[in-house]
Amino acid sequence: MRTIHIQEEIEWLPKPNRMTTIITDQVPEREAVSCAFVLAFQEDAIVLTELHDRGWDIPGGHVEPGESVEDAARRELYEETGAHVGALEQLGYMKIELFGERPSGYSYPFPNSYMVFYWGKVTKVDEVQVNKEVRGRGMFRPEQAIQVPWVRENEGLYREALVQAGYLQG
Repeated sequence: MRTIHIQEEIEWLPKPNRMTTIITDQVPEREAVSCAFVLAFQEDAIVLTELHDRGWDIPGGHVEPGESVEDAARRELYEETGAHVGALEQLGYMKIELFGERPSGYSYPFPNSYMVFYWGKVTKVDEVQVNKEVRGRGMFRPEQAIQVPWVRENEGLYREALVQAGYLQG
C-alpha cells in the first residue's frame, strides 16, 4: 500500500474534505465503494471516453446495487468506450473523507467512500454507442495522453498503470 497523492478541499465535494490516492491491491469494503474506473490499454495507448459535459475522461462510474465493483468497471468501460478487457487488476483507490456533518441529501457512503481503479488490456473493441452522456472514444499513446486533463491531474495513477501493464519501467 502506497499513498501517491493527497488533495484537500476539493471543489466538487462537501467541505471539509480530503481525497487520498493509494496504490494497492487491497479491496475497500464494498458498502463504501461508490464508483469504479478502468485504465484500459491497447498496447500502450489508453482508451478514454469523450463525455459531453467533461471532454476526454477515464471510463467509469457508479456501482449499481447488487453489482460487484469489478462488474461495474467492466460495464462502464463498455458503455462508454465499446471496449472489452481480459483480466482486470486492481490498481488502487481514491479514499474520500468528509469531516463535517453529513450534508442533507448526500447519497454516497459517509463519512468515507472509495473510487476503485483497475487496469486491463483491451481484447476487443466494438462501436461506441453515442448517447446523451458519451460523445465518442479515443486511444491515446503516452505522449498524447499526458495532454489530457484527467491524465495530467492523475499522472501518478496513470504511470503506475503503465508500469503494472508492462509498458513503462518502474
